[in-house]
Amino acid sequence: MIKKLSVAVIALALGIAVPCHAVMYLVNIPDVRNLPKAEAESRLKAKGFQVAFVDGTAQMSTQIGKVIDQKPAGGGYMFAEKPKTMLVTLTIAAKGSFVPMTLLMTEAAAVDAVKKAGFVPKVEYYPEETGGMIGKVKNTDPAPHLALAPGGTVTLKVGAAAHAMPNFVGHYAQGAKQTIEQLNAVKPLGLKVTVTQGKTTTVAQDDQRVYEQSPAPGTTLKAGTEIRLAAYRYVAPPPPPKPAEPGKVLMPDLVGKPEKEAVETLQKAGLKVTVRYFSNPRLRAPGRVLAQSVAAGTQTAGPVVLTVGGR
Repeated sequence: MIKKLSVAVIALALGIAVPCHAVMYLVNIPDVRNLPKAEAESRLKAKGFQVAFVDGTAQMSTQIGKVIDQKPAGGGYMFAEKPKTMLVTLTIAAKGSFVPMTLLMTEAAAVDAVKKAGFVPKVEYYPEETGGMIGKVKNTDPAPHLALAPGGTVTLKVGAAAHAMPNFVGHYAQGAKQTIEQLNAVKPLGLKVTVTQGKTTTVAQDDQRVYEQSPAPGTTLKAGTEIRLAAYRYVAPPPPPKPAEPGKVLMPDLVGKPEKEAVETLQKAGLKVTVRYFSNPRLRAPGRVLAQSVAAGTQTAGPVVLTVGGR
């Protein structure tokens, strides 16, 4: 639409002094972007504009058949002379390849849809605890309806059955195995569990108590994950030594001790001790006990012979 305006009016609004007889022409061009081709053409022609069309490439499938650009752009334009004709060129989205809608489809159906659209499917799994989304597409990259060159890759995010790894440390292995069995019964995870008795303990109530686990607590468990538990194994402590009989002492282990220390230990126990020296170049233990005539842990009243390395 073309309007004849006095420049004096315009200048007054702008605070500019100009001859009052000057005339300008205002042309208002409608903005028809995002409108269907037919509707955009009708609006422009109704305002007295001529319309031309050129093809363009859509960035989304929803743009097909619509105006994605126009020249001149919508808005008001000032002319010193009245334009005889006014041509508006519209770019219509008329071609392109787009990512298909696969959200909530099963993995197999989504892969097939992507292939039929001329793209390469790539599946990535994410842990999903909502049963209805397991095995289905939650989102894609690029998103549905976006433009993608033929042969491009579409990544499908598919939900995989998962659960957070419990903390079994400090609990008994049998209880942990039962928990995993119950989890397998509720969710199709197919978890496997292996219990290894590694460290030993002399505390009976700690037998089979878990001290280490893999994966760590809180880790997302995917289908088929193998859970490894390490538990204590109970070993009875050695019986306490029997008290020495009257007049006897429990022979200590003196092998490797310095001669002076060994002799003083036996003398304090009230045992008679004799020291013999033995020299051998291959035995580098001068001044240390090499052997004792009474075995360690034996009750004896003496005497005791100590064999000491020669200097």
